[in-house]
Amino acid sequence: MRYAYVVSNLIDLWAEPRFNSERISQLFFGEPLVVTSTRMGFCRVRQTDGYTGWADSRQLAAFASTKEYRKYAEGTNAAVAHGPAKVYDRGGRNSVEPFFLYYGTPLHVGNTPGTLATVSLSDSQKVFVKSQRVRRLAGNTCRSIVGADLVREAQKFLGVPYLWGGISPAGFDCSGLVRTVCGSFGLKLPRDTKDQIRCGIEIGRDEAKPGDLLFFKRHVGLSMGGSRIIHSSVGGGGVRINSLHVGDDDYRKDLDDSFVTARRIL
Repeated sequence: MRYAYVVSNLIDLWAEPRFNSERISQLFFGEPLVVTSTRMGFCRVRQTDGYTGWADSRQLAAFASTKEYRKYAEGTNAAVAHGPAKVYDRGGRNSVEPFFLYYGTPLHVGNTPGTLATVSLSDSQKVFVKSQRVRRLAGNTCRSIVGADLVREAQKFLGVPYLWGGISPAGFDCSGLVRTVCGSFGLKLPRDTKDQIRCGIEIGRDEAKPGDLLFFKRHVGLSMGGSRIIHSSVGGGGVRINSLHVGDDDYRKDLDDSFVTARRIL
């Protein structure tokens, strides 16, 4: 198999072709992939943004051709914005595998004349989700997005546990939270903090507005404006709001001391 897509709602992406290696990220349902090699039941895959890792081959299905892969890879025009989104057959009466999709899952959605949105996985494979669960993206980006939208979305996940490599409400790492929330509006960011730090334009820390990215040593979060930040923190046990202002009850001195830069992406 040269080109593939993910058939489970969420799978791990591993650093090496074995389950006890490092989880470096995860892959959402339907994600189109280039398969560069196979080993011991794993496929080394490359995402459309160039990110690579090893995925369980049992959770992948093959695109029939290069043309089909490209058609799908270039056709993402929506995202699950209200998850979990149940997956149905064409009639909308029976639940089918993978049964639900996580918030943030990018979708290739066709016409939605009724209450069901048609999600295309390939020329021959389609499933259906409730239209109200989907955010349509105009030109791959949601119209009129502002920083407050990103903050409001991130706040939906307060209390979600920290998970190294996590990109979903089942568990986020710091860059996974930022990437998934931004991606739900069609705003595409790199996977890792070390690459996200090169996005947008640099601003002063005291200029930060809601939706700006604040970077620390090996960490990233979303500014809520002023001194407040929402982030997925291993030290905080998951998605939390903290302050960078001395004297506040939720002040994080470790972050205050390790601040690197602020970036504006909108």
